[in-house]
Amino acid sequence: MKTSLLSILAILGLSCAPFASAKDGDIIRRGQCANGIKTKLKASPENGQIEVEYELDNAAPNSLWQITLRKNGKVILRTNQRTNSFGDLEVRKVTPNGNGSDRIEASARRSGGGAACPLSLVAGF
Repeated sequence: MKTSLLSILAILGLSCAPFASAKDGDIIRRGQCANGIKTKLKASPENGQIEVEYELDNAAPNSLWQITLRKNGKVILRTNQRTNSFGDLEVRKVTPNGNGSDRIEASARRSGGGAACPLSLVAGF
């Protein structure tokens, strides 16, 4: 019996789908800023701590951004970073996991002005 190429590709695509998804326990928030810029904030449990990742996609290539991460109102990371040649950037910070829930906030502002790209989530790991 002949199997069509389309059937094979469909089977392969379905078998790879779980690897592209988030890990169990991850908390993810997505947003969008001006000019089609997309943002993603993710918190993951990591060895008794919290791994925080913030992504900015579709910004101007090689543009400079100030990124600020806060946990429960306190700054845990402030950095300036350039987007890559595709207009994307990512920052990562591992922070202690407090008792109860933690409010994680992220914001990116393009150097020289422009709107902020904020996101927030609550992690109760």
